This record gives sequence, structure tokens and C-alpha cells, in this order.
Amino acid sequence: MINKIKVPLIVTLVVIVIRILLEETGAPGAISNIFSVAWLAFLIPIYFAVGMAASEEAHPYKALAKLIVLYGVGVRLMVAVSYSLAYLFQWGAPRFSGGGVVGEEVTALQGFLLMPAFNMVPGLIMAIGSGLLVGPAVLAIRRKMLKPKVADENEETPGTSPF
Repeated sequence: MINKIKVPLIVTLVVIVIRILLEETGAPGAISNIFSVAWLAFLIPIYFAVGMAASEEAHPYKALAKLIVLYGVGVRLMVAVSYSLAYLFQWGAPRFSGGGVVGEEVTALQGFLLMPAFNMVPGLIMAIGSGLLVGPAVLAIRRKMLKPKVADENEETPGTSPF
């Protein structure tokens, strides 16, 4: 199970680092928003579902749900760590300083623990929720596409249609 989420988590870490670098170098918000883990919450469950459809997993939907939940928790933990690092290094990006974890009135408890945890909860709900909507749907479609066709006894040549 861990091997299946290793590459998506590494890709997510790279996306997080690129976004932080873009924000800290003053890139426009439209550019830095392209590098968002919110996009990955939709894309990675599709990746999991396509891979799961081709596997011989005994319970593919259960395994897919586990992958999505593990991935969602891992991603949100990485984002929470980035918010804690933002407090530690006083990063000036708007998402950190605009009422976030950076500012004169933010205490260490708020910056290291409370704000990252509060930001983690809605993101976790969104990541897991969207993944559990998209992933099983893609898995069902993909399994149906990969299912071998049964020859119709009325057909002259199996696998062809007179129309």
C-alpha cells in the first residue's frame, strides 16, 4: 500500500515546495495558484483508480478508499508543516500573512499548532471527500472498459456487430 502512494506524495511535496518558492519570490497569485494541492486532490484519486482497475485486487473499492484516505492525510500533514515553517521563518506570502500564521499578534502556539491544525481540517475533508467521489467513479468506468466482452450467440463472428 505504501509503495502505491509513495510517488504521488513525492509529486505533492514537489508541488508544495514550488508553490512556496513562487510565493516567496513574488510571483503573481495566478501563477502560484496553479501549483496547488487542491488540484491534486482530484487528479491523484484518478491515478489510483486507473491503477487499481488493472490490478487483481480482491476488494478494489476498499483498497482505493484506503489509498485516498492515506494520501489525503499525508498531503494535509505536509501542508500543515508548511504553515508551521511559515511561522518559524516569517514568510510573507499572502496566504500565510493575511490573517494566517504570520504576524505580530500570532503566538507560537497559534503559529506552530493551532492555525495549521485548523487549516488542516477543511482541507482534509475536501481532499478525502473529492477523492472518494471521483476515485470510485473512475474505477467503475475503468473496470467496465477493461472487462472482457462476452460473445453473443446470435452473432456470426464473435466480437463484431452487423450494424
